[in-house]
Amino acid sequence: MTADILLIEDDDDIRAEILEYLLRRCYRVTACATVEEASEALENVGGALAPDTIVADIRLPDGDGVSFYLANARRFPRTKWILMSGNPDLVRLGNRVRNLTHLPACAVIDKPMALRLLDRFIQTPQAA
Repeated sequence: MTADILLIEDDDDIRAEILEYLLRRCYRVTACATVEEASEALENVGGALAPDTIVADIRLPDGDGVSFYLANARRFPRTKWILMSGNPDLVRLGNRVRNLTHLPACAVIDKPMALRLLDRFIQTPQAA
């Protein structure tokens, strides 16, 4: 199954590694380095189509993945979200936010993450 994925990661090497991995699995990926780029990518979607999965680093140069999730999760209720960070405090913040019942669920993963885990998350059907 092909999925549309929005990847937001500011570290060039990590972004390239994740992008390459996902492309080898035939996913359609839009890779961004900033919240601004990701917001523009979502605007280009125009609301008619939504990414199947959004993978966002929690700490980004112009914002953070948690705020991006909070601002966009309702807009894309069928999208699976994954927040990731190598900072334990930011992972704890992400875990607190993911328990908000009024928003679509998200997963929070420590970096570096096993890419097989990301692939498994993308392939797992969204809970209704």
